[in-house]
Amino acid sequence: MLIEKIFQRDDKFFLIIYRLFLALILYLSSSLSYFLRNKTWVLPERYIEATVIISLIFIVLSLFKSKENRFKRGIAQWFRVELMVLTQTFIIAIMITVMLKISDNYSRLWLFSNIAISYFLFLFFKVFFDYVYSQLIKSNLIQRNVLLIGDAIACQNIIHNFPKKVSNSVIKCIIAIDQTDSKDLNFYGVPSFKLNDDYDYILNHHYIGQIWIVSSEKTQSYIENLIDKFLNYSVDCRLILPESKFKFVEGLDNEAGFDFYNVSFSPFYGTSFFIKNLLDKFLSLFFLLITLPIIIFFSLCILFENGFPIFFKQKRTGWDGKSFNIFKLRSLYKHKSASDSQQVTSGDKRVLKIGKIIRRLSVDELPQFYNVIKGDMSIVGPRPHMLDHTKYYSKEVNNFMQRHKCLPGITGWAQVHGARGPTTEKGSMDKRVQHDLYYIKNWNLMLDFYILIKTVFVVLFQKVD
Repeated sequence: MLIEKIFQRDDKFFLIIYRLFLALILYLSSSLSYFLRNKTWVLPERYIEATVIISLIFIVLSLFKSKENRFKRGIAQWFRVELMVLTQTFIIAIMITVMLKISDNYSRLWLFSNIAISYFLFLFFKVFFDYVYSQLIKSNLIQRNVLLIGDAIACQNIIHNFPKKVSNSVIKCIIAIDQTDSKDLNFYGVPSFKLNDDYDYILNHHYIGQIWIVSSEKTQSYIENLIDKFLNYSVDCRLILPESKFKFVEGLDNEAGFDFYNVSFSPFYGTSFFIKNLLDKFLSLFFLLITLPIIIFFSLCILFENGFPIFFKQKRTGWDGKSFNIFKLRSLYKHKSASDSQQVTSGDKRVLKIGKIIRRLSVDELPQFYNVIKGDMSIVGPRPHMLDHTKYYSKEVNNFMQRHKCLPGITGWAQVHGARGPTTEKGSMDKRVQHDLYYIKNWNLMLDFYILIKTVFVVLFQKVD
């Protein structure tokens, strides 16, 4: 799921990997060219410097030349972008050596063989990356399942014209607002539903990741209500404008000739999310190792006071509303008759003696670093709720499910602002949700670092019953 989320909006991350790999190919090409003439792979210092400069020129030109956010397959793309950028790179490099009067320091045979080998290797790896990208889509690793909503004719047009071989968005099912009989319309094999059908079933059964609402004359009166309805779900919602005459504005994307306005879209995708995920894994492993003695000590305390089990496992709501098992150190007495959804309150008699210390220092949360390593959680994000609470608050709090548009966290924006513990008071959940939605809307890596640092002070100095 995490790989799919990285690519959920565009292919910038794949393009970055591709461009960086091509820059490394320039170094390989330089070494191979030098080997053909001198029978050694060890480049002299001046050749290393030249190769690094050539690679940097290529990266800079690539950033300016390719403004697309989608990886385009095919040899034609190679001729249009990579070949042009590579040619310009060597022209600029040659001009620099001439202007600095250092051209005699380099072998002409090395230079021209380097150019020829670079062209060949670029072509070879272009074909290789095209194949890798195709396999990622075929294996559903980066495939986005889409629910298309609109009038029947518009839906047919989009399904017919949307390029399955280019895009990693796959229209899995549709809702045609003007259809009377699902059998009398041709949607090219895509299953169709009606407006009054069970949305929960549709979204879960078809693993929908995005909802596309088609803007047309027939759908104008439905759009506002549809948007309000789907804001109660955690999936991304986009408004598609097939005949838009407007220029690009904030929140507007373009794919396969269609304009998309992102009504509700998770910012957790691409390179930033990939870095966040890497940091999560690294820091979680680090924290688990350094806190292992603390976990062992409190595990023994739990064992001596109330026996097994030491750990507490419970179903919680994760990204896109999917459930997962969360792990905690047990801080309550064993009560078979107690409700799993009953929150712990101040002075709760169910709390172990050692449990009071565990909860005061938030030691019970430490095993959740294992959830982060598994990919169920992040270190920073909205706290995951019990399934019963999610079901209840999704009906009581507006836009509650929007807080599930990212991985749940061990700590979060709401928690460092005092929204911790049970939500027994009226309005406490509303306040927590507002903090969570603020975090999702304004997320960046620096905000995560700020929350981590502030969490340390909250744990050490804030009183928790």
